Amino acid sequence: MLFFALVCSCQSTQEINGMDTPSVIVLLAHPDDETWVSGTLAKLADCGVRVFPVYATSGDAGSDHSGQGLSGADLARVREQEAIAASSILGLEPPIFLRFPDGKLTNFHHQLIATFEFIVTQIDPIAVMSFIRGGITDNRDHKTVNRLITGEFNENSIYFALSDTRADILSRSAEKFGLDYRVTVPVDDSEISILVDVSPYARQRISAMSIYTTQFPPTMISAFSAFVERSTVEELVIVDGVELPHQLLYLLRF
Repeated sequence: MLFFALVCSCQSTQEINGMDTPSVIVLLAHPDDETWVSGTLAKLADCGVRVFPVYATSGDAGSDHSGQGLSGADLARVREQEAIAASSILGLEPPIFLRFPDGKLTNFHHQLIATFEFIVTQIDPIAVMSFIRGGITDNRDHKTVNRLITGEFNENSIYFALSDTRADILSRSAEKFGLDYRVTVPVDDSEISILVDVSPYARQRISAMSIYTTQFPPTMISAFSAFVERSTVEELVIVDGVELPHQLLYLLRF
């Protein structure tokens, strides 16, 4: 099992195998899903990597917590605007919205694969990032995205996860604000391959999450802020047998 911290020498990324601007694609189910790995994405961007968030849906079937009473296409439009603003805060590339129906990705498996294959071909990333199995919250769209990645792009993929330890920290942080929040499918601590020190990006993580007023009421922002203070790392999983491009390993080691 690999285990090392992401402490990248930002000035060195332009020298990786002659690549001027290495890229990473992050395939997500809904706007705001990058919150789980926002520190890692901000760190990669800060180190000169072009990070492309790709959202399979725009969250049209979700609930609006902003008090505006948004739903359907109106909610999707605002969630896209929130994702654009959050990406800017994190230093990411402008998001790519695929706009498949929220909650129904399993019905569009082949179309999603074809669309994503086209994006991968155009961007030619050094890695693809996405949800660990179960999608952390056991959301069905998250699980569909994971199946797509593991089935079609596993050879250069990294998965973001929450370990049992960090899930407990998150739950305890939420309890301080009267929230009963439990991560549905945390992974065993031993499954974590990479610990990413994201402590310098705490303010960006919180600011980016705060943009999503349709999704996160103030109490959740407060709980997340407490979690960020107590948990200064994010966790990634590399499946056994997968060989990552050495360009990315360079970033991970240095």
